[in-house]
Amino acid sequence: MNKSSIFYVITFIFIFAGVSVILAFLWLIEYDQQNYSNELNAKYSLIANARLLYFSGIISKKEFEEQTKNYKMNEITEAKNIRKVLFYGEVWGRAQTNSGLIEIISYNKEIYLNIIFDGKIFLYKDQDYESYRYFMIKAIAIAVICILILLYIFIFKKLKPLKALKKQIDKFALNKLNEIEDVSNGQDEISQVANAFYLAIVQIRKLNQSRQFFLRNIMHELKTPITKGLITLEMLEDNKYKSRLEGIFNRLEILINEFAAIEQITSGAAFINKKKYNILDILDEAKEVAMNDDKNIKISIKESFFVSVDFKLFTTAIKNMIDNGVKYSKEHFLQIEISKDFICFKNYGDKLNNSLEYYTQAFTQGSKQKDSFGLGLYIVNTILESHCIKLEYNYQDGMNLFYFKNLENIIIKD
Repeated sequence: MNKSSIFYVITFIFIFAGVSVILAFLWLIEYDQQNYSNELNAKYSLIANARLLYFSGIISKKEFEEQTKNYKMNEITEAKNIRKVLFYGEVWGRAQTNSGLIEIISYNKEIYLNIIFDGKIFLYKDQDYESYRYFMIKAIAIAVICILILLYIFIFKKLKPLKALKKQIDKFALNKLNEIEDVSNGQDEISQVANAFYLAIVQIRKLNQSRQFFLRNIMHELKTPITKGLITLEMLEDNKYKSRLEGIFNRLEILINEFAAIEQITSGAAFINKKKYNILDILDEAKEVAMNDDKNIKISIKESFFVSVDFKLFTTAIKNMIDNGVKYSKEHFLQIEISKDFICFKNYGDKLNNSLEYYTQAFTQGSKQKDSFGLGLYIVNTILESHCIKLEYNYQDGMNLFYFKNLENIIIKD
């Protein structure tokens, strides 16, 4: 059991409470026994001394009765019963005086006072002895422990739906919205929270479906006129207006493709095609999609290795880094260094005006990035986070250094 779990804490509290109750009652029994033993010793001492004084003729019978009137002590006269008590009883205490011998004997859960005077035995049974008092204390202790156990079971049962709710929240964290169920089964606060969570998930599902439907439809509707526009442009003579229109159509097509990548990542379909690929194959595909000349890119790799990724998404991430690296380099030249520890994209250029976190947000861009929609690094970072890889940035000796870190999360070991 997790030590930080509320169930662990509750279990610890009840165990602590149970042990404390047991120790408290054990101490109480021992304390009460000690006090009761002292009371009995004082009582029997007084009665025995009074009897011995009476037997010795020092006090009269009236004085004796006056001293012992508050105590119920019945004399046992039958020889048979006397022998049973003396032979089978347990002597709790014995005292020798000048007048005679005094014994406190326990037999058959009863207490007897035995006085031997002048060679004669006088046996008395204590009618006030409470043999049941310790049983009552033990019974109360057992009842309290049982109540604590029942309370623990009741509270544990009441909190048990929290585990079911946590499982549903874990599914939410893994973006498994369609697997989330309603685990509310009552009217208490936990059930209300579980029901509210489920209703929120239902609403999120509807919003996701609406967003996906909108994006897919808008992309579908936009691609048709863009394609027609590009075909029509091929029929026109080359001039500056044709170049401008072609640039506009190409920018719109790039925007649609970036929206498609974002939609795929955020819809939870990012790892449908996650398979084993050679890193060089991914790099070659990214270079081809980026449509950059080999003279603009230099690749350094010590050894090839295999990774487990979504080919289309990871290719898109590297392609965006190539586009940015070549486009914003002063020399229009990009160096890519690949190892099992990181992938580094290097280019000579100006340092970023803001922190990397600024550029990994959607629709943010630098002051000179007029041809960008501000989605490049956002898409890269989102794809890398989906693969448990970290994007880092450093500026050193006039060079921008972008790193893909934590590659051990995708590298397939031999």
